[in-house]
Amino acid sequence: MRSVLAPFLAVLIAATASVALWSWLGRPVAVVDVPGGRLECLSYTPASEGASPLESRDGTYPVPPGLIARDMAVLARYTGCVRTYSMLGDQGDVLAAAAAVGIRVMVGIWIGADDERNEREIARALELAHAHPGAVRSIVVGNEVLLRREMTGERLARIIRSVKKRTNLPVTYADIFEFWRRNPVVAEAVDVVNVHVLPYWDDPAPVDIDHVQAHARRIIERALATFPGKKLQIGEIGWPSAGRTRAGAVPSLVNQARFVREFAAQAAAIGVPYNLIEAVDQPWKRVPEGTVGGYWGILDKDRRLKFPLTGPVSEWPHWRRAAGFTGAVSLVVLACAAFRRRSLGVWQWIAVGALGPAAGATLWALGAQLSTTAIGWGGRLWAVWLMALAVAGGAVLVHMAVGGRVYRPASLAAVFTALRERRRPDRELWPGALHWAAMLPAAVLALALAVDGRHRDFFSLAFWLPAAALALVCWRTRAQDGEPRAEEGWIAGLLLVAGPLGIGALVNREALVWAAVCIVLAGPWLPYSLREIMRLFNVLCIKTTVMR
Repeated sequence: MRSVLAPFLAVLIAATASVALWSWLGRPVAVVDVPGGRLECLSYTPASEGASPLESRDGTYPVPPGLIARDMAVLARYTGCVRTYSMLGDQGDVLAAAAAVGIRVMVGIWIGADDERNEREIARALELAHAHPGAVRSIVVGNEVLLRREMTGERLARIIRSVKKRTNLPVTYADIFEFWRRNPVVAEAVDVVNVHVLPYWDDPAPVDIDHVQAHARRIIERALATFPGKKLQIGEIGWPSAGRTRAGAVPSLVNQARFVREFAAQAAAIGVPYNLIEAVDQPWKRVPEGTVGGYWGILDKDRRLKFPLTGPVSEWPHWRRAAGFTGAVSLVVLACAAFRRRSLGVWQWIAVGALGPAAGATLWALGAQLSTTAIGWGGRLWAVWLMALAVAGGAVLVHMAVGGRVYRPASLAAVFTALRERRRPDRELWPGALHWAAMLPAAVLALALAVDGRHRDFFSLAFWLPAAALALVCWRTRAQDGEPRAEEGWIAGLLLVAGPLGIGALVNREALVWAAVCIVLAGPWLPYSLREIMRLFNVLCIKTTVMR
C-alpha cells in the first residue's frame, strides 16, 4: 500500500505546488484607475532594433520609415502630449506626425558641452516649432545638463535666454529638483520650471512603492515653495517594470502600474502638469543604465500596452503557461524517480514531489529574467550559461533525492588538466566541472555587485539550485577529501565577503537572497579559506622574523 501512496503523494504535491504558486503570483491586484483612461504626457524617443541613439552620429540616426507616424497613432489612444529630447535628423519628424493625430509636443533640444552641436539643435528645433506652432506645448532647452556636469548654471541660463529671444513659445529646462535648487539663475531664465521626480533613482535611499506617492508630493511641494510665482511642471516621473531592486524600490509590472495609475489619479489634486517617462520601452538604454533602463515604458518594445490603465493588474498575466511548464518539469522529475530500479522511501518521494515544482518555477522565472537582460551575442551566451547552470543544479538535486551516488568535486587544477589533456571525464570531474562553472562566475558577479552594483542585476535564480546541490554533495562526501585546495579557499573567501557587500540596504530582499546564495556556495570550502589565511599569516611571520 505504501508503494502506491508515496508516488501518489508526490504527484499531489507537485500538481498542487505548480498551480498554487503561479496562481498566487499571477493573481489580479486591484489598482486605482487612470482618470478617463488617458495620461497627460509621455516621453518619446523613436527607436527600434538597430535604430537608436546608440547608433547616432552628430546627434542623428536613421529611423525606419513610417515608425514615428505609426507610434503617434498608437500613442494618441493614451495621451494628448509627447515630450522629445532632440529634433535632429529623423527625430524631427515627430512634430508633424504628432500634429497630424492631434498630439501636442514638448519640443526637446539636446544641450551638452559641444557648442557647435548645441547651435544645430537649437536652430533645427526652432525651425520645426515655428512651422507647427499649434502643436508645440513648450520648448525644452536641455535635459539634465547640470546633473551630467556638462556646463555651469550661468552658461546654461545664457543659452536659454538666447533661445527665448528667438521665439514666442514657452521655454523651459528639465532636471531634478536638487540642481534647480543649486542654480536659481536657470529658474530665473525659464518660463516654466520643469522638475524630474524619479524616486527609483533617488540616492542614497530609494523609496519603496508603498511610500513613493507621498515622497513625490514632498518634492513637488519643495519645488513650489522654492520658486514661488513660477509655473511648475513635472518633466519626468515614472517607475520601471523590470531590473534590479534598489533598497526598497522594486521594479515590477504591478509596481509600475501602481505608480503610474496612483500618480495620475492624484495629479489633478496636486495641480501640476506632468510627463511620464516613458511612452515605449527602450531596450537600447540597457547598455548605459543596466537592465532597468530599458523598461520604463507603458508600452513594450512591440508597442503593446504592458498593463491596462483601468481595472486589476497581474504581475504574471500568463501564469497558466508558467504553471503548465512547471507541471511538465515536475512530470519529468517524477518519471525519473519512477524508473529508478530500486524503490524509494516516502520521504524521497516527498522530496521529488517538491523538487519538480521548485526547479520548474525557477527555470521559468529565470528565463523571463534573462529575456529582459540579454544584450547581443555576449548576453545570449551568458543567458545560456546561467540556464544550463540552473538545469544542472536541479538535475543533481533530483539525482540525490532518488538515492543516486555522488562524488567529491574534483579540484580546479584537476578539471583544467583534464580539459588540457582531453581526458574522458571521470566520476569526480563532472561535479568538479559544475562546481567551477558556478563558483567562478558567481565570484566575478559578486565582486562586481559589491564594487559597482548600481546597474547590475542579481542572478540568484540561476545560482541557487547549483549552490544547494553542491553544498549537499560536499556534505555527503566530506570524508573523501584530504588534498589541499587553495583555489577553493580563495574563491570561497571572495564569495563570503563580496556577497554580503552587495546588499546595500537591509530592506533589499533581492540582495539578501543573493548574499545567502553566495554564502551557501562558499560554505563547503571555508575551511580551506581559513587554511590559506593561516598559511599567509605564517609566511608573513617568517618574513618579519628574517627582516629583524
